[in-house]
Amino acid sequence: MPFPRKFQSLLEIERGDVAVPDYVWMAYAVCAVTKEGCGWGGWMIEAAFQKSRVRHPTITGDALLPAADEQRCPVCGRETFRTGASVRMVPSEDQNLPREPGVDYEVAPTEYED
Repeated sequence: MPFPRKFQSLLEIERGDVAVPDYVWMAYAVCAVTKEGCGWGGWMIEAAFQKSRVRHPTITGDALLPAADEQRCPVCGRETFRTGASVRMVPSEDQNLPREPGVDYEVAPTEYED
C-alpha cells in the first residue's frame, strides 16, 4: 500500500532528526476508573525528558519531549488510573548502535503516491 507523498519527509525520519530522550518515566496504568472500564493493565509513558543546560519549567528542570502520554486505555479508550508502580527508564550505552534492516526488523519497500 503506497503512502501519501506529502508525508514522505515524515515517514523517512531517522534518529538523528529528532530529540532523543535521556530518560522516560513509565507508569503501570489500569482501565478501572468507571464501571464500563475493560480492566486492561499495562505500562504507559508518563513523560519523556531530555537533559538540558537551560532550566525548563518542569519538575526536573529538563526539557519535556513530545510523547504519546495521554492516559487513555488502548483497548476501549477510557481514562486509566496510574498505579503506584512506576519506573524511570534510561537508554543503555549501546543505544547508539544502529539496528540492521532485515536482521533486527523486517523491511518492506516504501512506496509513495501523489
